[in-house]
Amino acid sequence: FLAELMLHSPLREGAPPPGLVPLLVGQVSRRDEVRYGRLLAPYLEEEGNLFVVSSDFCHWGAQFGYTRTGRRELAETYRDGPNEENAAIEGLDREGMALISQQDAEGFRAYLARDANTICGRHPIRLLLELLAGRPGRFAVEFLHYSQSKMLGQVPGP
Repeated sequence: FLAELMLHSPLREGAPPPGLVPLLVGQVSRRDEVRYGRLLAPYLEEEGNLFVVSSDFCHWGAQFGYTRTGRRELAETYRDGPNEENAAIEGLDREGMALISQQDAEGFRAYLARDANTICGRHPIRLLLELLAGRPGRFAVEFLHYSQSKMLGQVPGP
């Protein structure tokens, strides 16, 4: 997913493009997520800065040791196929995406603890949520695109 956060839109027409400062966030503790969120906070407040967080969501299948699914009715992209399991996987992801959009750090942590979704970018996402925690309502989180890398095959009939 891509989450775009802007105080004063640096992508507005005629504005110079924002600089890019890549940050690689590995597996960090909750304490460090909070700490790094506080360290980055001044940069979020500066006009013209843009934060983009990119992550894969659910790595699903026996090869990943993860086959839980979510509520199909939450699916938007795969609601009508090609396979109902793709919609159920999307439902699981959409639940987490909703918590991220709501900037609910604690809710997202609880979701991960409950469902153990294999989101490889969970640490940068949690760092982002900590960064936003002290600024409720000032910034928006927007998902620009959702897709799954593999469509499951057709389910054989009875």
